[in-house]
Amino acid sequence: MAVDRRGGGGRGRVGAEGRIAVAAVVAGQVVLCGIPAGIDAQAPPETVQAEVSGRTVSFPIARHRAYPAVAAADLALALESVLEDVTRNGVFLRASFHGEEVAFEAESPFFRHGGRAVQLANPPYEEGGAFWLPAEFVTRWVSEGPPPAAAASEGSRDPASNPASPSFPPPADPLPDRVDPTAPWRVIIDPGHGGRDPGTLGNESYEKDVVLAIASRLSEELEGREMFEPYMTRNTDVYVDLDQRSQFAVDRAGDLFVSIHANAAGDERARGFETIFLGQARSEEAREVALRENRGPEVEDAAGSPSDVQFILAGLDRTENLAESRLFAGFVQNSIRRVRRGGSPDRGVIQGPWWVLLGALVRMPSVIVEVGFLSNDEEEGYLNGAEGQEAIARAIADAIAAYRADVLRRYAPAPEPGC
Repeated sequence: MAVDRRGGGGRGRVGAEGRIAVAAVVAGQVVLCGIPAGIDAQAPPETVQAEVSGRTVSFPIARHRAYPAVAAADLALALESVLEDVTRNGVFLRASFHGEEVAFEAESPFFRHGGRAVQLANPPYEEGGAFWLPAEFVTRWVSEGPPPAAAASEGSRDPASNPASPSFPPPADPLPDRVDPTAPWRVIIDPGHGGRDPGTLGNESYEKDVVLAIASRLSEELEGREMFEPYMTRNTDVYVDLDQRSQFAVDRAGDLFVSIHANAAGDERARGFETIFLGQARSEEAREVALRENRGPEVEDAAGSPSDVQFILAGLDRTENLAESRLFAGFVQNSIRRVRRGGSPDRGVIQGPWWVLLGALVRMPSVIVEVGFLSNDEEEGYLNGAEGQEAIARAIADAIAAYRADVLRRYAPAPEPGC
């Protein structure tokens, strides 16, 4: 659960049509076509770095949403030899990236590079007349180079026609226990809170009840599909210790861990959904939320704090399951986005030091899904209704199925010729 986050400012402007304007730095401000972009020289902006041709390039980032983003204008200015011929036409931004055409669409998590459809965890967007790309594009593709050049299948050439086939390069080590196409996946479903721990309090409901209802529907949905065996950490109103939840997942040799929660904020206007994977808290707000969740109902004697998690993370930041958790979180967020389009804001994929994720992560990719804000009357009504609960559960089930198909595509051995 998290309180409402406010976006920040940034720099860079892209014209509504045509090429990106050339920028010049003047007295601490960026000037585009003679118009200051409004950078405060007294407060240096947060930056993200990329390694390009042996040199380090820094870009200011903005936080209009829950995830950091970089202005396309800044990228075009600093990466002339990498990102060229940038044009903007309505909600589309096109350029030449490493010699191949790249195309982005505002609010779509997929971009096209050459003949490949590639998935971002969070979508680009338009704000203040500028086109913003998630900072992930800088750290993952600008620094590490373009996605692999292997040709995509016909079905994956159009992101809209095949939204479940991202072209991430496979990590170094395979996942042998999870890549047998004939073996069903054991999905551990964790309804947050329970019993003496009510979780978030809405105007008319408790988080523990809402997430149990959604989790139960998710379990039923997966039971009706082939190749999935759902297990719930609790199926009644009981309290289960955080360590017991992750141990439950490990004991059952789970292939995936999905913890379901609902959000709250002091501002009743706060709305939206987000998916969380294990990582360092990016803000004091996120740290405080994780601290509250990690303590559970025994606030005085917490077993595990964000500082504990952050210490352990130093040895986990390159493990396979952590990388897969981040990827799976993107599948979940994209799937819920489709069913909540126009009904609830997309708060993005974020990271945080949640203790319940740590134990399960040793064995399987693990995420937390924040399905909405019970402190918002409209969202509370949606999350308490059968239609809303069914839609969210089905969206998560669709994400699980799509992610399994992606894992098999990336890791399962190719059939022998003639088979």
